[in-house]
Formats: sequence, structure tokens, C-alpha cells
Amino acid sequence: MQERINEEKEYNTKKDSLYNMVIRVDSMNLLMYEGWKILKAKNELSFDKEKQVAVVSILGNKNSGKSFILHLLTNKKIPNGYSVTTDGLSFIIPDNDKNKDDNYILIDTAGTESPLLFDDDSKNKNNKKEGEEKEKENQKPTIENMLKDRQITDYFIQKFILEKSDIFICVVDILSLTDQKFINRIIKYYSHKKIYIIHNLKTFIEKNQVEEYIRDYLLQSLTFDLEKVKYFDLTKMNKEKEQNCYFYKQKLKDEDRVIIHLIMANEDSPAGEYYNEFATYYLNTQLRQVKEKKPFDIVRNLKDFLINISGEIFKTKLEEKDLAPDENSIKVNIKNLELKDCSIDTLGNSIIKESVFKPKYRYGFFVDKEKKVIKFFIEIELFALWKISQGVSTKDSHFIIEVRGDKITDIVEREYIDDNFTPGNVFYLTIEVGSDKGFIDENPILDEENGLYTLIYTLRRSNREEEVISEESDDEDF
Repeated sequence: MQERINEEKEYNTKKDSLYNMVIRVDSMNLLMYEGWKILKAKNELSFDKEKQVAVVSILGNKNSGKSFILHLLTNKKIPNGYSVTTDGLSFIIPDNDKNKDDNYILIDTAGTESPLLFDDDSKNKNNKKEGEEKEKENQKPTIENMLKDRQITDYFIQKFILEKSDIFICVVDILSLTDQKFINRIIKYYSHKKIYIIHNLKTFIEKNQVEEYIRDYLLQSLTFDLEKVKYFDLTKMNKEKEQNCYFYKQKLKDEDRVIIHLIMANEDSPAGEYYNEFATYYLNTQLRQVKEKKPFDIVRNLKDFLINISGEIFKTKLEEKDLAPDENSIKVNIKNLELKDCSIDTLGNSIIKESVFKPKYRYGFFVDKEKKVIKFFIEIELFALWKISQGVSTKDSHFIIEVRGDKITDIVEREYIDDNFTPGNVFYLTIEVGSDKGFIDENPILDEENGLYTLIYTLRRSNREEEVISEESDDEDF
């Protein structure tokens, strides 16, 4: 056992070179001192900022098997195990010698529920400057401050990958209530994106154990209404041995979208031999067929996202001039940047007590079959009368939609006992949309019904007024 742990630790020291890029988003507080280091692999494939790619995120709790799935998708030996951790945000390109048609990049993270470690010397090394001994004493981390920093850092990482990714691969072990909450949150707010759930039953050895689990637990889940589907395109699979050829389809209520569930088991077992090759084959096949692609400059995207979301996590909103011009790190010039207070954890709706009102909203594409055009919508939940205004701008082949709301009927000021109350008669939303489906018309239709405000934009192609869609067109093709 000790020999295996030592081997995993040795892998861990070399793991950065296995990724094409690692950005060590370890702590929001480090932004003021060392910054987030940017590590690029030498003699490796580099990211082409102009190349059209799909962004795929591997999500899940620590030690759920994310690195194992990443290894299967990239043909690279990604270290994994209880003594191995992934730093911040790690980006990897599949091995193009074997997958020449792969036009996607994958994001790996440390995962949720990682333990919080306390190392007084390392946590305070950033404060050890001449003439600052007294200030250093005042800045020693408390458990409360470390928890706040950790929660908000996790929130930032999750928010980034959820907003920027085109595809989610959620890895779970034996399904827990925490897993169900996390998956349902993704489905609720990001159902317009492709979602795959990998049930990585790494402790299951026998095929009948997996079958019993599917029958007694997975199919009986109150959260998932699953349909067993046979997959017929198995031309490149090994047909000499008995293997699984089924996946499970979860149809979302009132929508045409589906969530795909796949089964895997212990890799060195009869159950793993039966289930794992098909799950890997199916995922690889689906990823190569993705049509929604865009240029993705990793560092620029992360900096822009930090600036956009800074008002949610810091007491001071950042601007472009506040970021240090350093190619090897992402660093903030402000020394007294304070984090906001936490409310609930990262698996809830928000972990941060908002200082301004931010309504719930969702957005996506649909086909107007009557007018034969593609449309983009934003639905905003509001519980009063509001005046809605919006604007559309472009940046890096994306559309930036900014929505402002001004409450028409002011509420008389009063003292609120509930700490979760968020005041404000104005709200702002910034939504980034890829241009792969066309050009957004800057004059949307605004519809309001029972507190639900909907902005509907018509999309155009190639600078024409609109593109006619055939009656046979499928919404999934756009």
C-alpha cells in the first residue's frame, strides 16, 4: 500500500507536464501577492487561440474518478489516487497522433469536497516583507478566513467552467444526495448545454453487482427518470468479447434536450471489461461530432471572467487596469482586496451574500418553425414591475448581452431582519453568447407575463436579414 502511495506522490510532482496548461487558481487571496501562476508544458501541443474548439469540463467530487476518465479520453496517463490532487484549472488537448479529428479541449479541476489544509508557514509566506512584521501578524489566516477564501475560490472555479464550457461530463461514484443536488443544479441552469453523467462504480467488480445497482438504485432514483437505449454504431469496438452496448437517456421535462448516463466499473475486473470500453467509445464518438465550437483563449477568458464576476466576490469591482501585465501569472495590483461574506455552499444557488439584486434567469436557442428562423431567448424571473433595457456588443467572436432592470415601483425603505434579503431597485446581467449560430439582432422583442420577462432575439447568417430553415431542420443541429 505504501509503495503505491509513494508512486502516486512521484506522479503528482510531474503531473503539470502532463497537462498542456495549468493555472493555479488555489486562492482568491493569492491574487494580491503571488497571483495565480500559469504553467505551460514544454515540448507539448500548444493551444491555437484561433482554432475552433469545444470546451469540455470534467466535474465531480474529489476521488470520484475524474482523472481516470480524462486518461481514457486523451490517451495520456493522468496520475490519479488519494494522494494525487489537481491544481486549480488544468487544461489538456487529446493526443492528436491518435485522435487527429479531435477539436476540443478538456478542463480538469481538484473537484468539490476537497479537504481544507492548514500550513501556517506556507499561508503566510506572502506577507514576509521587511518593515511589515506588525502587518504580517494581523494578516495571519484564521480558520474562518480560510474557509471563506476556500468557498469563494471553489465558487469561482465552478462558475467559470459552468459558464465557459460547451459540454459537461459529471463523474459520480455510488450516487449520493450531494451528487443529485449538484447534477440537478447543472440541469436547472445549464440544460441548453450537452451533459453526460458517468456512474463510475470503481468498487464494483462483478457484472451482476452493477446490474443490481442499476436496477435497485439508479432506476429507482427520484431525480432521474431513465430510459435504457441500445447503441448500434459499434463498428470500431472489439467484437470478440461480450460487452455492454446500452446507455441511459434522461429526458428533461417540457424540453427536447436529453441527459446521457453511462456506466463504468473497476478497470481491472470482469465488470470493468464489460462496461468501460463502450462508455469510452460512446463518449469519444459524441465529442468528435460536436458542432458548437468557438475560438478559446484560455488566459484571456479567465481574466475577462475574473473582471466580470469580481463584483460578486469582492467588495471592490475590478477593472482591466487592476490586473498586472504578467504573462506568467494572473495578478491583481490592489493590496487590500476584501472578499464578501459567504452564505451557503457551492452546491446551493449561491455561496455569497449579494450586495446588489441579481434575479434568476436562463437563456438558450430555439427554432421558430412558423417564421423558419433561429432565435435566442433570455428569461428573467422578477416579482415586481421593471423597466428592462439591453445592449449587444461583440468581443473575440462572441456577443456580450448586457441587460439592465430599473424597478418602476419603489419599495418603502425598512429594516430587514432576514440576512439573506438583497436590496436594490436596479439589476445588471451580462451574458456571453457564441456566434456559431449566427448574428444576434440588436432589437429584441420584450414580452412580460406574470413576472417573467423574456427577451427574444432573431439570429441572422452571413449579414443577411435572416436565414431560412427547412421544415426538416432539427433543433439539435444548431
